Amino acid sequence: MWKKLFNKTQKSIKENKAIVINEMAINYIHIQKTKKNISLKIDQQGLIISTPFHTPQSYIEVIIKKKLSWILEHLKKINTDSQLITSIPVLGKNFKVIYQCSNNTIDFKNEIIQLVNKENHKKIITMLLKESAQKYFNERLEFYQTKINEHPNHITLSNAKTKWGSCSSSKNIKLSWRLIHAKPEIIDYVLCHELAHLKHMNHSILFWKEVESIFPEYKTFKKELKDHSLSYFILD
Repeated sequence: MWKKLFNKTQKSIKENKAIVINEMAINYIHIQKTKKNISLKIDQQGLIISTPFHTPQSYIEVIIKKKLSWILEHLKKINTDSQLITSIPVLGKNFKVIYQCSNNTIDFKNEIIQLVNKENHKKIITMLLKESAQKYFNERLEFYQTKINEHPNHITLSNAKTKWGSCSSSKNIKLSWRLIHAKPEIIDYVLCHELAHLKHMNHSILFWKEVESIFPEYKTFKKELKDHSLSYFILD
């Protein structure tokens, strides 16, 4: 009988705790149980630390500080992956994202993005937006090319977050696909900006006069782009 009492497994204890490191609060779940080693894992609940009973709090904090980079990296990944996108701006309008559809597509008429399922949904939305961006940018550039009587040799998309567009001396234009989030007038400003570089590879007075000749309202939408640019960094 005594043997059975001593061998009885002690019930685990679960507590929510936090530690502040470099003015940053790290929340975690502390589980005390009958075990020999300390283990860390990160799932949808966040950081979970399992320890043997009576492990000193100071030792747990040493472990957290030692593994801080790993913890922050994986917490960021979990948070990013777990955030299901339900709507996203496309051409300045808020498109609803619907799951469990028959195929992956963008319905511009009804302002809907349709996805088959939720798996890798951010990658699929990014792919659909890039495809739409390439088509839309090409169409708008064709429209404005007639006004400047110049045309680029190649038009490609970039993943840039600091430069919306660029034009090389070889007359190749690159455009950030993220512009597809912006309203059409802002996109038109960026496209006309790059087209003007086909004649002036600088930002001289002549350059800005060229931009104005193609797109007279450019100052308004240049300012709007500056004011709202951070809202276009939705997807990696």
